[in-house]
Amino acid sequence: MLFTKSAFKQALACPTSLYYYGDRAHYANQNNEDDFLQALAEGGQQVGDLAKVYYKITEDCDIKELDYENSLAKTAELFKRENVNIAEAAFKWGNCFVRADIIEKRGQQINLVEVKAHSWNPEEDQFMMKRKGCENNVYAGLVPYLYDVAFQKYVIRKALGETYTVTAYLMMADKTKRAPVDGMNPMFKVVKDEKGRASIVRNPEAESLERAEHILTAFQVDALCDKIIAGETGEQKELMGEKKFVDFVSEMSQLYVNHNRLYTQLGRKCLTCPFFSNEKTPGMLDGKSECWKEMAGFTDEDFKKPSVSELWGGGAGPRSIRGDLIDSKTFFLADIRPEVLPDSKKQQESGLVPSDRRLLQIALRTNNEEMLSPFSSNIHNSVYLDILGLKKEMDSWRPPFHMIDFETTAVPIPFYKGMHPFEQVAFQFSHHIIEKDGKIRHAGQFLNTQKLHFPNFEFVRELKRQLSSDEGTIFRYASHENSILRAIRKQLRDSEEADKEELISFIDTITHPSRKEKSGHKGERDMVDLLELVKKYYYHPDMKGSNSIKVVLPAILNSSTSIRQKYEKPIYGSEIVSLNICRPEEAISWITIGPDGKVENPYKHLDEIASFLGVSTSQLQAFDDAVAEESAENVDGTIANGGAALAAYTKLQFSDSRWTDAIAKALLRYCELDTMSMVFIWEYFHEMTTKNPI
Repeated sequence: MLFTKSAFKQALACPTSLYYYGDRAHYANQNNEDDFLQALAEGGQQVGDLAKVYYKITEDCDIKELDYENSLAKTAELFKRENVNIAEAAFKWGNCFVRADIIEKRGQQINLVEVKAHSWNPEEDQFMMKRKGCENNVYAGLVPYLYDVAFQKYVIRKALGETYTVTAYLMMADKTKRAPVDGMNPMFKVVKDEKGRASIVRNPEAESLERAEHILTAFQVDALCDKIIAGETGEQKELMGEKKFVDFVSEMSQLYVNHNRLYTQLGRKCLTCPFFSNEKTPGMLDGKSECWKEMAGFTDEDFKKPSVSELWGGGAGPRSIRGDLIDSKTFFLADIRPEVLPDSKKQQESGLVPSDRRLLQIALRTNNEEMLSPFSSNIHNSVYLDILGLKKEMDSWRPPFHMIDFETTAVPIPFYKGMHPFEQVAFQFSHHIIEKDGKIRHAGQFLNTQKLHFPNFEFVRELKRQLSSDEGTIFRYASHENSILRAIRKQLRDSEEADKEELISFIDTITHPSRKEKSGHKGERDMVDLLELVKKYYYHPDMKGSNSIKVVLPAILNSSTSIRQKYEKPIYGSEIVSLNICRPEEAISWITIGPDGKVENPYKHLDEIASFLGVSTSQLQAFDDAVAEESAENVDGTIANGGAALAAYTKLQFSDSRWTDAIAKALLRYCELDTMSMVFIWEYFHEMTTKNPI
């Protein structure tokens, strides 16, 4: 066993976790679940293969799937050439081993190119932080990438000696460039290999991309890598404690190859630890619980107590209120003192501000009567609902009510000619209507199933057609729909569409400008964000620290006896019109009671996407959970693009025609439940504000 790039990355995250990472046979690792889905949806391996095209890597210079010794021998043989480009060239020094994405050898000059599926705008983005006092720090979002390159440069320079000069580059998707052809993304088809891992099958047409405009750019980061290796950047103390880069690599490599465990203090890094066992990893050891038992003296009973790791708000990852609490050795919600939580500066006319919502969560989750007392007037059967504030908001709405949800993708290698890397594609929406008399129907939907067909403008035209027949209030959940429409507005402005002014006017009517836009006004029919209403007026203890619609939905269903009774009958697809359940005998019940006596999450029963992606339901859930965590900082824990939907649409663009109908059906049902979930939320709010008149 050697200390590889991935082991170095794990050591940066947490030295203790190296022990679990190095014993894959025994310790559960939740990050192992989503390799294929991650590759399918995020495009990392596709970007790597495109880089091989740009550097004209020939088959004999692509070192694939060889063991340590054979890959080192193959690299040494290729290095005998005066000039050569190599993919996955292998280098070893001491206990350290790296495979470089691209090595460009020109005599004694070695260009090391690390390829990442990361967006970069050279006209705007910076490698170093700008905030006062942190000017010597690598920008936080780039730390994993730059340290990866620095580690490779360090090992390669040591392995080759003074004979060679090594210059480091970071190749990323350049947002100032445009795709030169249609169908660029499907030229790099993501498939499962015989071991169940993601791999790329490249279309022969992809070779022509080397002569077209390149959408990946290699940015030189050599001086910054030297600074990291020398231990001169400001973030190193936080990452490595008192050690500098070279000493850290030396110690961690020894720990790893000798399979020794170094317990470090518990802290914010523990929030994102993936080495825990659950129902998805039966029989595997739980490294996370071992750490907490060893370093905090936890018992099995302690793991059942509400933890600070579930506290809502204050950031998505370790840099959060939760992280501060763990750093201060506060591990349980019951131990949080209100005065240590930050006060919310934001003022609003009604509803909970974030600091109040955190106190409410702690009070309800720990049954703290004293802390609960300021909220007691709005507690109904152990659930918080501010009926007065909610009713005031609801009285301003105009029927009929329109519930809409979008599914989108933004990939590094665009599907369509002229698009920038990571530019948004809106491929699907669902639309439910609640009439003035309360009648519900699935009124519309849109899904682009055509390959090489840019859908955004058609998407808006169809949305406009469905929403323009009345002046009813439109609802979304989270900010995603507003952001997407504003992005399409910019695309329309730059287009030559004959009806672009009409479509822009429609978008302006139902949205408000984003923070980056310098002008504009809130539309007279601006969409109402149900997520904001949930955060201000509703909290169920089962939600813990999440406001994702996939968490709020089962909480709502378990809050209302009448809604449960209504939907335990198979009325959806018969009494309630569905565009995807068209025969009465196929009508479904949304209510399934689990072994704990509670309503199960309806999303749990949408297995179709998993089957069409060729993965298990548990893998799909793990992937969706990972996307939710990564998206939380921007959209409060909701899966903005829908992890499963994003992956399914990508596969739809790759698939043979025999799969198109099946995947399309799965996508339509998935998005339909998103807007039906919004209906459930409205029904509960309506029920509570009408049966409890103020």
